[in-house]
Amino acid sequence: MKRKKGQAIVEMALLFPFFLLVIVGGIVDFGFAFYNSITLQQLANDSAQWAADNSITSNQIINNFIAERKPAWWRQDSFTVDNAEQVALPSGGTVLRIRIKYDSPTYTPFYQTMLSGITGAPSIKLAALASYKIPEHVYTKK
Repeated sequence: MKRKKGQAIVEMALLFPFFLLVIVGGIVDFGFAFYNSITLQQLANDSAQWAADNSITSNQIINNFIAERKPAWWRQDSFTVDNAEQVALPSGGTVLRIRIKYDSPTYTPFYQTMLSGITGAPSIKLAALASYKIPEHVYTKK
Protein backbone atom coordinates (compact mmCIF):
# COMPACT_ATOMS: atom_id res chain seq x y z
CA MET A 1 0.00 0.00 0.00
CA LYS A 2 1.46 3.30 -1.11
CA ARG A 3 1.04 6.40 1.08
CA LYS A 4 -0.41 9.50 -0.49
CA LYS A 5 1.53 12.43 0.89
CA GLY A 6 -0.15 15.81 0.84
CA GLN A 7 -3.64 14.51 0.08
CA ALA A 8 -5.16 16.07 3.21
CA ILE A 9 -3.67 19.51 2.53
CA VAL A 10 -4.96 19.46 -1.07
CA GLU A 11 -8.45 18.47 0.07
CA MET A 12 -8.39 21.19 2.71
CA ALA A 13 -7.22 23.75 0.14
CA LEU A 14 -10.15 22.80 -2.10
CA LEU A 15 -12.82 22.85 0.63
CA PHE A 16 -11.57 25.70 2.85
CA PRO A 17 -12.96 28.54 0.67
CA PHE A 18 -16.41 26.94 0.81
CA PHE A 19 -16.31 26.64 4.60
CA LEU A 20 -15.00 30.19 4.85
CA LEU A 21 -17.87 31.43 2.67
CA VAL A 22 -20.43 29.64 4.82
CA ILE A 23 -18.99 30.77 8.16
CA VAL A 24 -18.03 34.38 7.37
CA GLY A 25 -21.02 34.88 5.07
CA GLY A 26 -23.35 33.59 7.77
CA ILE A 27 -21.84 35.90 10.35
CA VAL A 28 -22.24 38.90 8.03
CA ASP A 29 -25.75 38.08 6.78
CA PHE A 30 -27.23 37.10 10.12
CA GLY A 31 -25.41 39.94 11.87
CA PHE A 32 -27.11 42.42 9.52
CA ALA A 33 -30.44 40.64 10.04
CA PHE A 34 -30.02 40.84 13.82
CA TYR A 35 -29.17 44.54 13.60
CA ASN A 36 -32.18 45.16 11.33
CA SER A 37 -34.42 43.23 13.73
CA ILE A 38 -33.36 45.36 16.70
CA THR A 39 -33.77 48.55 14.65
CA LEU A 40 -37.21 47.45 13.44
CA GLN A 41 -38.42 46.71 16.98
CA GLN A 42 -37.11 50.03 18.29
CA LEU A 43 -38.82 51.85 15.42
CA ALA A 44 -42.12 50.12 16.22
CA ASN A 45 -41.77 50.90 19.95
CA ASP A 46 -40.95 54.57 19.38
CA SER A 47 -43.77 54.99 16.86
CA ALA A 48 -46.39 53.38 19.08
CA GLN A 49 -45.34 55.45 22.09
CA TRP A 50 -45.26 58.69 20.10
CA ALA A 51 -48.67 58.08 18.51
CA ALA A 52 -50.30 57.03 21.79
CA ASP A 53 -48.84 59.92 23.81
CA ASN A 54 -49.94 62.46 21.21
CA SER A 55 -53.37 60.85 20.60
CA ILE A 56 -52.61 60.36 16.90
CA THR A 57 -54.76 57.77 15.16
CA SER A 58 -54.24 58.77 11.51
CA ASN A 59 -52.37 56.01 9.70
CA GLN A 60 -50.90 58.51 7.24
CA ILE A 61 -49.32 60.61 10.02
CA ILE A 62 -47.98 57.47 11.73
CA ASN A 63 -46.58 56.15 8.43
CA ASN A 64 -44.86 59.49 7.78
CA PHE A 65 -43.35 59.43 11.28
CA ILE A 66 -42.00 55.91 10.69
CA ALA A 67 -40.73 56.70 7.17
CA GLU A 68 -38.73 59.68 8.48
CA ARG A 69 -37.01 57.56 11.11
CA LYS A 70 -36.29 54.32 9.26
CA PRO A 71 -32.69 53.80 8.12
CA ALA A 72 -32.03 55.43 4.76
CA TRP A 73 -30.46 52.29 3.27
CA TRP A 74 -33.59 50.18 3.80
CA ARG A 75 -35.29 49.51 0.48
CA GLN A 76 -38.76 51.01 0.33
CA ASP A 77 -40.26 48.01 -1.46
CA SER A 78 -39.12 45.66 1.35
CA PHE A 79 -40.57 47.80 4.15
CA THR A 80 -44.27 47.76 5.07
CA VAL A 81 -46.30 49.30 7.87
CA ASP A 82 -49.65 47.73 8.70
CA ASN A 83 -52.49 50.04 9.66
CA ALA A 84 -52.34 51.03 13.32
CA GLU A 85 -55.15 49.50 15.28
CA GLN A 86 -56.76 50.48 18.54
CA VAL A 87 -57.65 47.62 20.86
CA ALA A 88 -59.93 48.08 23.86
CA LEU A 89 -58.62 46.50 27.04
CA PRO A 90 -60.99 44.49 29.27
CA SER A 91 -59.65 46.40 32.27
CA GLY A 92 -60.37 49.75 30.62
CA GLY A 93 -58.42 51.98 28.33
CA THR A 94 -57.20 51.54 24.79
CA VAL A 95 -53.98 50.20 23.35
CA LEU A 96 -52.50 51.43 20.08
CA ARG A 97 -50.85 48.57 18.17
CA ILE A 98 -48.35 49.06 15.34
CA ARG A 99 -46.90 46.24 13.20
CA ILE A 100 -43.91 46.80 10.90
CA LYS A 101 -42.34 44.31 8.47
CA TYR A 102 -39.01 44.35 6.65
CA ASP A 103 -37.26 41.89 4.35
CA SER A 104 -33.61 42.00 5.42
CA PRO A 105 -31.44 41.30 2.35
CA THR A 106 -28.68 38.70 2.35
CA TYR A 107 -25.38 39.50 0.67
CA THR A 108 -23.73 36.09 0.39
CA PRO A 109 -24.69 34.13 -2.75
CA PHE A 110 -24.78 30.89 -0.76
CA TYR A 111 -27.43 32.19 1.65
CA GLN A 112 -29.34 33.97 -1.14
CA THR A 113 -29.65 30.66 -2.98
CA MET A 114 -30.48 28.73 0.17
CA LEU A 115 -33.18 31.17 1.30
CA SER A 116 -34.63 31.40 -2.22
CA GLY A 117 -35.01 27.64 -2.25
CA ILE A 118 -36.61 27.50 1.19
CA THR A 119 -38.75 30.66 1.38
CA GLY A 120 -38.92 31.77 -2.25
CA ALA A 121 -37.11 35.06 -1.56
CA PRO A 122 -33.39 35.77 -1.03
CA SER A 123 -34.07 37.75 2.15
CA ILE A 124 -34.81 37.18 5.83
CA LYS A 125 -38.34 38.23 6.73
CA LEU A 126 -38.54 40.31 9.91
CA ALA A 127 -41.55 41.70 11.77
CA ALA A 128 -42.02 43.83 14.87
CA LEU A 129 -45.14 44.54 16.88
CA ALA A 130 -45.45 47.26 19.48
CA SER A 131 -48.40 48.12 21.69
CA TYR A 132 -48.68 51.20 23.83
CA LYS A 133 -51.56 52.25 26.07
CA ILE A 134 -53.12 55.60 25.22
CA PRO A 135 -52.92 57.73 28.39
CA GLU A 136 -56.33 58.54 29.86
CA HIS A 137 -55.21 61.33 32.14
CA VAL A 138 -52.18 63.50 31.61
CA TYR A 139 -51.05 65.66 34.48
CA THR A 140 -48.59 68.47 34.02
CA LYS A 141 -46.62 70.25 36.69
CA LYS A 142 -47.30 73.92 37.12
